[in-house]
Amino acid sequence: MEALLQLNDVSVNFSGLKALSNVSFNSYAGEVRAVIGPNGAGKTTLFNAISGYVPSTSGTISFRGEALTGLPPHDISVKGVRRTFQTGGLFPEMTALENVLAGLHVEIKSGFFGIILGLPEAREAEREALERARRLLDLMDLGGAAEQPVKDLSGGQQRMVEIVRTLATEPPLLLLDEPVVGLSPPMRDRMMDIIRRLAGEEGIGIMLIEHVIDLVMSGSDTIVVLSSGELIAEGSPKEVRQNREVLEAYLGHA
Repeated sequence: MEALLQLNDVSVNFSGLKALSNVSFNSYAGEVRAVIGPNGAGKTTLFNAISGYVPSTSGTISFRGEALTGLPPHDISVKGVRRTFQTGGLFPEMTALENVLAGLHVEIKSGFFGIILGLPEAREAEREALERARRLLDLMDLGGAAEQPVKDLSGGQQRMVEIVRTLATEPPLLLLDEPVVGLSPPMRDRMMDIIRRLAGEEGIGIMLIEHVIDLVMSGSDTIVVLSSGELIAEGSPKEVRQNREVLEAYLGHA
């Protein structure tokens, strides 16, 4: 199977301090790949390097065979690598539905002037975007909150809106930074079910950073373990759970 994302010996230095050191792995379409490790292990730095928010000091990152190294975040996003952050960038005064539509506006092929001029293809694109946004909100049990301002929603609901907005663009590769933070246990399980469905049925490659180990073990196909910026293990949940170095570095015992 051809890799969707390829990292080869990627290192990131901050003022001489190595945040990542020679990290290499591949990620595939339809795969849920978790990235775990203790605080300061380099997980968010890894996502930042992939999505262009920090430059790689050395090594290469490619997506669908095209180099991403050195590209700005917007160009990487346009190529199909989308991500969420630990704290979302929602518009608090806008409704949940409007926030999702704001994330979809770049996908509307007819463009801004087509919408303003009321061209038929623009109206059709707007209708499809509206249907897609409502369908995804319903999927996340947020249909009843579609018309509510985001500022009036709970923290967990706001998190779900942020993820819906990212999913709405149907990216080939989705990077989720702690997707279940702020969610109740039942919603955590639902979120992982949705993530599994998106990977399995839609073929989206999903990478996620997560600290809820039970969810990682039950919902991931492959796990990457970082410690002090180095990749110390990669494999199935069963393989990682039995890895002595992981037990020592991450779980605190062998």
